[in-house]
Amino acid sequence: MKPTAILSEAWRNIATGTTRALTCATILTLIAAGTAIFDLTGILALQHESRQWATSAAAIHIISGNKQIDPITCADLTQATGTTRDHTRTTPIQAAGALKSSGEITLTAMPSAPLDAWQATPGLANVLGIGATQQTRPGVWISSQLAATLHAREGDDLPTTQGIMHISAVFPWADDSRDQRPSYAIITPTPIDTGQQWDECWATIDPANPDAEDLLNTAAIPGTAPATQTKQANTLLGTNPDLDNRYRQRTTRIMLAITPIAAFVIALTATRARRIEIADSLHMGLPRQGILATGILETLAWTLPAILAATATVYTTARWTSGHANALTLTAIQLPALTAALITAQIGTITAITVIHDNQLFAFFKNRQ
Repeated sequence: MKPTAILSEAWRNIATGTTRALTCATILTLIAAGTAIFDLTGILALQHESRQWATSAAAIHIISGNKQIDPITCADLTQATGTTRDHTRTTPIQAAGALKSSGEITLTAMPSAPLDAWQATPGLANVLGIGATQQTRPGVWISSQLAATLHAREGDDLPTTQGIMHISAVFPWADDSRDQRPSYAIITPTPIDTGQQWDECWATIDPANPDAEDLLNTAAIPGTAPATQTKQANTLLGTNPDLDNRYRQRTTRIMLAITPIAAFVIALTATRARRIEIADSLHMGLPRQGILATGILETLAWTLPAILAATATVYTTARWTSGHANALTLTAIQLPALTAALITAQIGTITAITVIHDNQLFAFFKNRQ
């Protein structure tokens, strides 16, 4: 058959409804979109847990020891690198900074309730979620809890018995099960000098990584007694949610195999339903290659719109629930299964046409319903 004849035949079959393209496309769209969104809900649940882990300070690990912490080694923890399962290099410790107590500070407005005074290396800003723009003007850092109590905000000045202190940053610190010492403390960023001995090293490790947690011990000054304590800032959510492994082993991803299988079954069934027509064409002398080419085009005519519609549905759902950037990532996760459906549908069509022979025409005709 000539290419023009194949195209013409495929178009007529689609336009007249012989291919049942609309029915097949609707069924495949519903199955593909349904299974993808089902998997989407599982991934979104894991992402929510990951955000909760990070915002609850569970990712912050602390090693403490009175004048036993080297602030330079603590700050250098962010330079450590590792390798993920897919052999890409990663930085397991995203932020690190040292702390030490510097007594108390008494506010003029609260003379009977002195606040703890801490000094912090600049790297602690990233641990506490303080942005670079919040550090453009020298000043102190206070928690959101203390700011609410004092009715203060970034840019305000705090009168104290030691003079006026400018608030350069207010970091989020909820009143929950996390370490509450920073809640009512005034933290002063301090440059690092060699030879100093600090009290604590705080590091952000997300996702949880036992090897990275062991690196915290290197912040202890050699030759001193072992650090008195290594802990998480918040242990309410556990010590290691293992979200990466749970993502890879999520049960909802099994549902993704339904789409390519369904595409195969739909194409096989739809083509098999036209067995009399196909056997008659073979009996009339039409080449099987031409019939296969026509069937492939007809199948593509309903699988491609169905997959595009399902992809659009997945993206729209993901964007509505989690925003544009995350929607692109979530949609990309579903694309392999959706793309595989285009291939398995063609396999179903080719299989159905291949097993039909012209000598079966009268048997098909006799057994028709």
